[in-house]
Amino acid sequence: MKNLTFTCSIILIILGAIGYYGWEAIGADTQSITAAIPAFVGIAMLIGGIIALKNTAAGMHIAVLFSLLGALAALGRIFSQIGKEGFDFTATSTLLITAMAAICVFFTVMAVRSFIAARKARG
Repeated sequence: MKNLTFTCSIILIILGAIGYYGWEAIGADTQSITAAIPAFVGIAMLIGGIIALKNTAAGMHIAVLFSLLGALAALGRIFSQIGKEGFDFTATSTLLITAMAAICVFFTVMAVRSFIAARKARG
């Protein structure tokens, strides 16, 4: 699970960097710090992964907490925009948000499965 934590966090950091530094390429009018939100979630997950190297349970719980928060934020943003006029699912910003949601949901599901398996193995 630790390797998956590092992998997902690095992907989120790269995704945030693309959104923040590639603002002209994604069609934004100005550079916005909100485009870097995936990177912030990725950094928090990375910190959880680093803590997991010494204390597995605490570190993994930190990582999955931020992954869950990232998933809820991204899904909330997507669902709030779907019904609005002018919503474009193929817009680059929407694709970045969708990618963040997919990564965070995937990691959260895998972590919960791992937690359940660990609890069953203990007793």
